[in-house]
Amino acid sequence: MSTVGATADRARALRMRAQRLTTPARSLSELLRDVLAVQAQDLAAAGLAVRARTTGLSPADLRAALDAGDVVRTCAMRGAVHLVRREDVGWLVALLGPVNAARSRRRRLELGLTDEVCGRALDALREVLTEPLTRAQVVARLAGVGVALDPAAPAYLLAHAANLGVVCAGESTYRLLEPSDDEPRGAAELVRRYLRACGPATVEDFTAWSGLPEAEVRAAFPFGELVEGRHGWQLPAADAADLDGTVRLLGPFDTFLLGYADRALLLDPSHAPRARSAGPHVVVDGQVRGTWRRRDGRVVVEQFGHIPVSDLDVEVESVLAWG
Repeated sequence: MSTVGATADRARALRMRAQRLTTPARSLSELLRDVLAVQAQDLAAAGLAVRARTTGLSPADLRAALDAGDVVRTCAMRGAVHLVRREDVGWLVALLGPVNAARSRRRRLELGLTDEVCGRALDALREVLTEPLTRAQVVARLAGVGVALDPAAPAYLLAHAANLGVVCAGESTYRLLEPSDDEPRGAAELVRRYLRACGPATVEDFTAWSGLPEAEVRAAFPFGELVEGRHGWQLPAADAADLDGTVRLLGPFDTFLLGYADRALLLDPSHAPRARSAGPHVVVDGQVRGTWRRRDGRVVVEQFGHIPVSDLDVEVESVLAWG
């Protein structure tokens, strides 16, 4: 195991490149192959994450990929909804779903979703989801076959079904998840994919991002395969990278900050009160230097660090064009 003393700037540059923020992908498949997942409980926010990391794509391309099943929207890390490739959904759900389901069991019980009720509901979902349905339509069809739900329960039931690999979500509908014949992959493989997308990063960063129990993470972490630096672990083949003045407008719930337990490298602690970790953020050279919001068809920026005006203008135009 070798050690490298990466500077803070180099670590930020490596993270920007790993996240495809300085090397935009040309397709959703290429993007999700490299970053593994995009958080998508808010589909508009997911679109902004895709926009910042790709070139030549539009919201229509994202909708088409969801409709075709090439990209799947389902519960993954920490039980949060993510976009993942069809090729990755099977092993991710198998690895993370049971952990997520166990974590949310107490709340399900509070809503009357006992193990017996959930079992009947999952069987019923396999019967009634003959086509993509909205949440309201799912609830109506379940009631029609004798599974009546508390008004607050459908979201938790559908999340449970997603964690067990029964359903997934589209833009505004749910459908059955196609069975997967993926070979099982353990936490060590998830570590490798995470470091490809977010490295350099620490064990604590991965634990916070994945939602897996710390003991399981430490037992599976492939230390012998990795390179350790001042700012965490990375894959041995990580390319050299330099900061190049890149400006990106990142939407809410972006992995750029949420992918790490320690965010001090990316967000000056003195600015943290002005920049919620969930965003949205203006990022320059791997550091959060402002926040932004839409107002009356415009993008309004609150700046607390230097942001090159010309590059910011290009990003603003891109965000407004995305819709």
